[in-house]
Amino acid sequence: MSKVRIEIYENDPFSGGCCGAGGGSLQAAMRLMKTLNERAEVVTKLRGEFKDIEVAREIVNPQKKLEQYPQHARQFIVSGTSLPFVLVNGKLAVVGAFPTLEEFRKIIKEFLNKT
Repeated sequence: MSKVRIEIYENDPFSGGCCGAGGGSLQAAMRLMKTLNERAEVVTKLRGEFKDIEVAREIVNPQKKLEQYPQHARQFIVSGTSLPFVLVNGKLAVVGAFPTLEEFRKIIKEFLNKT
């Protein structure tokens, strides 16, 4: 089985909205916390289910220098690819959404079937 590297590039959840400058509502903070917990749970389940995958999550922050991102990801960041986006072994697999566990399973299995 080939090694699969999944990279998830996400927007900074604290750059605006509930927890950004000026604060926000408790409900917005709770929604954000729920979303972040759900995403972390998906990643944890993937790591447990697929032993030959590596999963990395990266926050795309406009204050971070472009050189700090991997070369293969920079083209998507510079071109304004909608966040979040997912790369599988450097190839763009998902744009504008954080996949569910079931969607990630399908993406991984499709990739494994091609190799």
